[in-house]
Amino acid sequence: MKISFRNICIGMKSIYIIIALSLFSLVTIASVSPDSLFSKANEQYIEGNFDKAAEFYQTLVDSGYHNAELYFNLGNSYFKLNRIPYAILNFERAYLLKPNDEDIEFNLEYARTFIVDRIEPLPVFFMVKWYRSARGMFSSNGWAFTSIFFFAITLALALTFWFSYRPWVKRLSFALAILSLAFFVFSAIFSAQEKKRVTLRDQAIIFQSVVTVKSSPGDTGKDIFILHSGTKVQITKAIGSWVEIRIADGNKGWISSEAVELI
Repeated sequence: MKISFRNICIGMKSIYIIIALSLFSLVTIASVSPDSLFSKANEQYIEGNFDKAAEFYQTLVDSGYHNAELYFNLGNSYFKLNRIPYAILNFERAYLLKPNDEDIEFNLEYARTFIVDRIEPLPVFFMVKWYRSARGMFSSNGWAFTSIFFFAITLALALTFWFSYRPWVKRLSFALAILSLAFFVFSAIFSAQEKKRVTLRDQAIIFQSVVTVKSSPGDTGKDIFILHSGTKVQITKAIGSWVEIRIADGNKGWISSEAVELI
């Protein structure tokens, strides 16, 4: 078959047009500010266009924007579309960033009622619950600023103790400095632990409809139990394309890493 120079030119021109249109689309998308896209997503959600709202929210997430409200709205959109595993995943991500938010917690618990697996979690000591609740009052950055504040207060009280000649001022400043120092230490610890909790990424959601949990990594492992989409698991180990998971009741096993999506 003969290919004339004219046909080559027409073909090249078509390619140039496609490239130009693609670049124009990219520039158009990039020109939309995150706030504007977030507002458009909210408008689509209010109008009942949940698929479009989810698309806009997901675009922001894929672009590197991460906050509790964004994940919460994306989870709501997926829930309206009956995509329960995606809804739970994004509610979990929102809850990870804002663990004391009642709306996020309610929607997450409600979405869980739509999954197959009913797993009874191991009991948690009440002091551990209290500690986690107190630690979740602020984000890692919030606790970091709090620790800096108490460090400055401790330093000011120490200087007061050092330079004051009045006994009662020395006693008071010393006692308050010890108390402030304790708050500084706890704030610093909470900040580090919250940072680790958010960045560790050892929690995941089952995304496959049905997953058979194995006794060892690989298809040759013995079948232990079955999990379904939407169930939350903790990843404790990884070997190749297999991950060891633990569920809320303490049972463990191995599944393919392709069956889960990290929170």
